[in-house]
Amino acid sequence: MNTTTFVLSLALAGSLPIVAVRYLEPILVKVLRGICDAEGGAEFWVRSAYLLAVSGTLVLLLSFGRFEPLADPVDVLRRTLWLVLAGVFATVAFIASRVWKQIARMLDPAPLATRPAQPVNPAHAAVRSTS
Repeated sequence: MNTTTFVLSLALAGSLPIVAVRYLEPILVKVLRGICDAEGGAEFWVRSAYLLAVSGTLVLLLSFGRFEPLADPVDVLRRTLWLVLAGVFATVAFIASRVWKQIARMLDPAPLATRPAQPVNPAHAAVRSTS
Protein backbone atom coordinates (compact mmCIF):
# COMPACT_ATOMS: atom_id res chain seq x y z
CA MET A 1 0.00 0.00 0.00
CA ASN A 2 1.23 3.47 -0.87
CA THR A 3 0.87 5.42 2.36
CA THR A 4 1.14 8.84 0.71
CA THR A 5 -1.69 8.27 -1.75
CA PHE A 6 -3.76 6.62 0.98
CA VAL A 7 -3.42 9.59 3.35
CA LEU A 8 -4.02 12.11 0.54
CA SER A 9 -7.13 10.19 -0.55
CA LEU A 10 -8.45 10.10 3.02
CA ALA A 11 -7.87 13.84 3.36
CA LEU A 12 -9.86 14.50 0.17
CA ALA A 13 -12.61 12.10 1.21
CA GLY A 14 -12.89 13.81 4.58
CA SER A 15 -12.67 17.43 3.47
CA LEU A 16 -14.62 17.67 0.19
CA PRO A 17 -17.93 16.43 1.65
CA ILE A 18 -17.53 18.96 4.48
CA VAL A 19 -17.04 21.73 1.92
CA ALA A 20 -20.15 20.61 0.02
CA VAL A 21 -22.40 20.44 3.09
CA ARG A 22 -21.00 23.72 4.41
CA TYR A 23 -21.99 25.32 1.10
CA LEU A 24 -25.55 24.00 1.50
CA GLU A 25 -25.81 24.61 5.24
CA PRO A 26 -27.21 28.19 5.31
CA ILE A 27 -30.12 27.47 2.99
CA LEU A 28 -30.61 23.96 4.37
CA VAL A 29 -31.01 25.31 7.90
CA LYS A 30 -33.64 27.82 6.70
CA VAL A 31 -35.60 25.14 4.87
CA LEU A 32 -35.36 22.66 7.73
CA ARG A 33 -36.49 25.24 10.28
CA GLY A 34 -39.59 25.76 8.14
CA ILE A 35 -40.27 22.01 8.12
CA CYS A 36 -39.13 20.92 11.57
CA ASP A 37 -40.89 22.47 14.56
CA ALA A 38 -38.70 20.85 17.20
CA GLU A 39 -36.09 22.95 19.00
CA GLY A 40 -32.71 22.11 17.47
CA GLY A 41 -34.27 19.88 14.81
CA ALA A 42 -32.69 21.68 11.86
CA GLU A 43 -29.26 21.61 13.47
CA PHE A 44 -29.61 17.89 14.16
CA TRP A 45 -30.38 17.17 10.50
CA VAL A 46 -27.50 19.34 9.29
CA ARG A 47 -25.09 17.51 11.58
CA SER A 48 -26.52 14.24 10.33
CA ALA A 49 -25.86 15.44 6.78
CA TYR A 50 -22.22 16.07 7.66
CA LEU A 51 -21.85 12.59 9.14
CA LEU A 52 -23.65 10.96 6.24
CA ALA A 53 -21.54 12.79 3.66
CA VAL A 54 -18.18 12.11 5.29
CA SER A 55 -18.80 8.54 6.39
CA GLY A 56 -20.45 7.56 3.11
CA THR A 57 -17.57 8.99 1.11
CA LEU A 58 -15.00 7.29 3.32
CA VAL A 59 -16.80 3.95 2.96
CA LEU A 60 -16.74 4.31 -0.83
CA LEU A 61 -13.07 5.24 -0.82
CA LEU A 62 -12.00 2.45 1.53
CA SER A 63 -14.05 -0.08 -0.44
CA PHE A 64 -13.10 0.90 -3.97
CA GLY A 65 -9.99 3.07 -3.67
CA ARG A 66 -6.73 2.03 -5.27
CA PHE A 67 -3.63 2.24 -3.10
CA GLU A 68 -1.19 -0.31 -4.55
CA PRO A 69 2.50 0.65 -4.26
CA LEU A 70 3.03 0.94 -8.03
CA ALA A 71 -0.31 2.56 -8.87
CA ASP A 72 -0.14 5.62 -11.08
CA PRO A 73 -0.70 8.68 -8.84
CA VAL A 74 -2.92 10.34 -11.46
CA ASP A 75 -5.09 7.23 -11.65
CA VAL A 76 -5.33 7.11 -7.86
CA LEU A 77 -6.32 10.79 -7.77
CA ARG A 78 -8.88 10.32 -10.55
CA ARG A 79 -10.46 7.35 -8.80
CA THR A 80 -10.41 9.15 -5.45
CA LEU A 81 -12.12 12.22 -6.89
CA TRP A 82 -14.68 10.05 -8.66
CA LEU A 83 -15.54 8.20 -5.45
CA VAL A 84 -15.64 11.38 -3.37
CA LEU A 85 -17.90 13.15 -5.86
CA ALA A 86 -20.13 10.07 -6.07
CA GLY A 87 -20.44 10.09 -2.29
CA VAL A 88 -21.24 13.80 -2.17
CA PHE A 89 -23.75 13.46 -5.02
CA ALA A 90 -25.50 10.54 -3.31
CA THR A 91 -25.66 12.43 -0.02
CA VAL A 92 -27.04 15.62 -1.55
CA ALA A 93 -29.54 13.63 -3.63
CA PHE A 94 -30.70 11.76 -0.52
CA ILE A 95 -31.09 14.95 1.52
CA ALA A 96 -32.85 16.78 -1.31
CA SER A 97 -35.30 13.92 -1.86
CA ARG A 98 -36.16 13.78 1.84
CA VAL A 99 -36.61 17.55 2.09
CA TRP A 100 -38.72 17.61 -1.08
CA LYS A 101 -40.91 14.80 0.25
CA GLN A 102 -41.63 16.84 3.39
CA ILE A 103 -42.33 19.99 1.39
CA ALA A 104 -44.72 18.08 -0.87
CA ARG A 105 -46.54 16.80 2.23
CA MET A 106 -46.83 20.32 3.60
CA LEU A 107 -48.26 21.58 0.32
CA ASP A 108 -50.82 18.77 0.08
CA PRO A 109 -51.58 17.55 3.61
CA ALA A 110 -54.58 15.37 2.65
CA PRO A 111 -53.74 11.67 3.04
CA LEU A 112 -53.74 9.60 -0.13
CA ALA A 113 -56.80 7.61 0.98
CA THR A 114 -58.99 10.73 1.17
CA ARG A 115 -57.95 12.21 -2.17
CA PRO A 116 -60.34 11.74 -5.09
CA ALA A 117 -59.16 9.26 -7.68
CA GLN A 118 -57.48 10.95 -10.63
CA PRO A 119 -57.92 9.47 -14.10
CA VAL A 120 -54.73 8.33 -15.76
CA ASN A 121 -55.63 9.80 -19.15
CA PRO A 122 -57.55 13.10 -19.41
CA ALA A 123 -59.30 11.85 -22.59
CA HIS A 124 -60.80 9.00 -20.57
CA ALA A 125 -62.14 11.48 -18.02
CA ALA A 126 -63.95 13.39 -20.78
CA VAL A 127 -65.52 10.19 -22.08
CA ARG A 128 -66.67 9.19 -18.57
CA SER A 129 -68.18 12.60 -17.84
CA THR A 130 -70.29 12.58 -21.05
CA SER A 131 -71.66 9.08 -20.57
